Amino acid sequence: MIDDEKGLSWYACNGKDLDVIVSSRVRFSRNLANFPFPEFFHGDDSFRVQTLIFDSFSQLQTSDESYKFHAVETSSLDENGRALLEERGVLKALPKTVKVDTLPESAVVMTLDGRSATVINCMDHLRIASFKSGLSVHDCFDSCSKIDRGLQDTLQFAASWDFGYLTANIKDVGSGMKLSCRLHLPAVLRSGKLSLVTDIAAKGKFKISPAFPMISQGSAAGNFFTIETSSCMKGSELSQVVDFEATCVLIAETERKILKEFAENKRTLVKNSVIRAYSTAKFSLLISMREAVDIISDIKVGLNLGLISGVDNPMLCGLLFRVQPAHIAYLLDSGDFTFEEDVNSDRRLKIDRLRALILQEAFEKISLGNL
Repeated sequence: MIDDEKGLSWYACNGKDLDVIVSSRVRFSRNLANFPFPEFFHGDDSFRVQTLIFDSFSQLQTSDESYKFHAVETSSLDENGRALLEERGVLKALPKTVKVDTLPESAVVMTLDGRSATVINCMDHLRIASFKSGLSVHDCFDSCSKIDRGLQDTLQFAASWDFGYLTANIKDVGSGMKLSCRLHLPAVLRSGKLSLVTDIAAKGKFKISPAFPMISQGSAAGNFFTIETSSCMKGSELSQVVDFEATCVLIAETERKILKEFAENKRTLVKNSVIRAYSTAKFSLLISMREAVDIISDIKVGLNLGLISGVDNPMLCGLLFRVQPAHIAYLLDSGDFTFEEDVNSDRRLKIDRLRALILQEAFEKISLGNL
């Protein structure tokens, strides 16, 4: 799952408006003609659909890295392998009570660079998604479209002249496309002006929610939010992309303006939050996921205001993925680490310990000279 920028994963690469817009995601929902939706499968429908899609992908293979794929049946994933794909936004997070034989999807086909992934038999027969750092909705759209056009050479998708692509969720009927971005809005939230952003989103018929709902505990962890489309019926695919990107740009400009004003009026408060975040990261032995996200948020504020140096936004945005439990668990299982005696017997503590070490390593060159 490596991108082509210096061998980095896509989420650690540079991107447009990365100070506010952490990442972009585009998803196409498609269904094969002459098959029921996955919810109404019977007999070997799931296997037949999956086989047709696998065969179509095999015919797309070229020397182009973005057209090289590997497939995996989700039933073969171990618990952490699935959790890692959930953290990267490839698979939907499932309740712990869901059993392997009742998974809502049957397989995933991914590009070798990890930037695109197609989930098979999850509500729809195919859900083609593409990911990129920063405000890159148009680039993600192009990646999805390229795969979509290639598959249509050998697959017939269910569609109507009147309604567009037919999907299991009525909100996806039309373009079948869902757009989303992860936003960092510390100034908007701390100044009590979140309504400005939600109003901007509402005018475009987009919705905003906390980006890390599992750890938000009633508030947006680290001031990170997700903005996403709520309907696929409005205009063409390209007009939807243009309108969505324009809204994200306006939100980014709003955040920057309020951050500048907030820093001028509350300079001591801002400086204190940056210093506390740096000190917590530098001296803590154990750091929870919620604490890590809050720390990264405050360090981003310090960086964007020019108060600190020795770190950059691509690194900080990449850390949002690197500090998540499954990513650390993968590192833990693939490496050879020595822990304190009382930590070594508790896997959760080992993950919190590694998370602290990851942050300390990432922040070792930070200078507080402008504070």
